[in-house]
Amino acid sequence: MNERRRRIACGCLLLMAHIVGARAQSRSLSDAQMVGVLLTANQAEIAAGQIALRRTRSTSLRSFATRIVDENAQIAQETNDMLRRLGASAQPSSMSDALARQSRDDTEMLGDEDEYAFAQAYLEREVDFLGRLVNTVDDFIRSTHSADVKVLLVRVRPAFTLHLDQARRLQLVFQRPGFGH
Repeated sequence: MNERRRRIACGCLLLMAHIVGARAQSRSLSDAQMVGVLLTANQAEIAAGQIALRRTRSTSLRSFATRIVDENAQIAQETNDMLRRLGASAQPSSMSDALARQSRDDTEMLGDEDEYAFAQAYLEREVDFLGRLVNTVDDFIRSTHSADVKVLLVRVRPAFTLHLDQARRLQLVFQRPGFGH
């Protein structure tokens, strides 16, 4: 359990350092790169949610993971529809690259957890990831030049804040002494 927390903390610190630098650069990201970050974040959420659906027997965690997968797939579809309508494409950036790397690391870490530690590790990951995602979306809303991208970001932000709130609530439940044992 200590090893898991250390790996999560190390991964989070590295990503946070990168995101802080990237957030400073977010004003210099193009709208297409912002959309690339959004799509990468959606894929990361879907991947983590699918792992949760395979690994947990908890009804509440399965329900949460299903919502994450379904709603992020819908957001990705809306984003891709907007790109098609505009004749544009998402572009990679250092921020989307960092998110993709973190997603791969998270997938590996979550796959290594035992059944009882998995729920806590997954929820810790969700609270951290979604908290940073909401802040990033807020930065993008302030700095985008495209009305279409701004409308999309304003539309999807409530889903991310709801997911964050649900993850925090579930985390409290799973942290109760003796829960799941």
